[in-house]
Amino acid sequence: MKNYETFKNELKDLVAEEVENRGIKGISFKFDTINSPDGMTDRLIVSVGESKMSMAFRLKEMYSDYENTEDLDRIAEQTANTIKENLSVIKEKEHTVKDFITDYEQVQSCTYLRLVPGNSPVLKDAPHKEIGDMAVVVSINLAAMSDANGRSCVVVTNPLMEMYGLEKEQLFADAEVNASKNEIVFTPLGDMIRHLIDAENLPDPEDVGITTYIATTPDGFQGAAVLAYPGFAEKACDTLGGDFWLIPSSVHEWILIKDDGNAKAKDLNSMIRNVNETVLEPRDYLSDQCYHFDSITKTLTTGLDYEKGVKTSLYDFTPKQDPAVETDNDINDDIDI
Repeated sequence: MKNYETFKNELKDLVAEEVENRGIKGISFKFDTINSPDGMTDRLIVSVGESKMSMAFRLKEMYSDYENTEDLDRIAEQTANTIKENLSVIKEKEHTVKDFITDYEQVQSCTYLRLVPGNSPVLKDAPHKEIGDMAVVVSINLAAMSDANGRSCVVVTNPLMEMYGLEKEQLFADAEVNASKNEIVFTPLGDMIRHLIDAENLPDPEDVGITTYIATTPDGFQGAAVLAYPGFAEKACDTLGGDFWLIPSSVHEWILIKDDGNAKAKDLNSMIRNVNETVLEPRDYLSDQCYHFDSITKTLTTGLDYEKGVKTSLYDFTPKQDPAVETDNDINDDIDI
């Protein structure tokens, strides 16, 4: 079994060899550490000629694959195949994406809310709203760069927001308008488990007195952001029938549990930390603590604060009107994609 550093270097050499064998020219490789919403991540950066766009492969996840299979050749071959499949995207769509991302009239309808851990490095240079130990940012969906291999998106940074001529309030208001057009999906946990394991006779949690739902978006991608969607709290209260606990399952969904007076925040937090440490991929991590929503006072607090009687809400769930902020779309600056 190779250690991580040896794996990295041998992988880069093997991928370079595989790319050359496919007759692909003008490709260069380097290692870098990137600030992503889920933290600092080691990447294998693959550059194509003089293009400012590049491919970035997550090395820690590739190494985890290697630890499970010890098949370095297969990983290198798959990486080379992905590079070949995406060459045309890099070469043909660089200018299209650049023209798109610098034009807020086009970007506006493609912004969406995204929930990230409160210690995410992207928060240092991105407008955001804090919710406990988490934060909401605005991302842009780059549909032109997305394909079967994954989705492409970019978090709106302060320089990008300033280039648009926007204030933070308008940026979030526009993203919330887009969010209000999307469905918030509440799925009973029993139905979700039956779907995953194909078990027809699985007992329903409600049969033993537990009302539990999964809350996410229709496609589940970055679905934990539904917490910040307009109308979320009201719809969740109606679905669960009153107060509820929120368990941060991942950046993609919440587990909501009706507050029947029996759950303890300390026990829920212990369960959350155990799952985060033993099951969850680092890129999917959201939080180590549970939250609680009071349907009467309309307050969201951490579970521990709720048990202490804290009444100050971590997020304002009241409907907001769009601020009248003039947008300057005369963009002359360039940004690097």
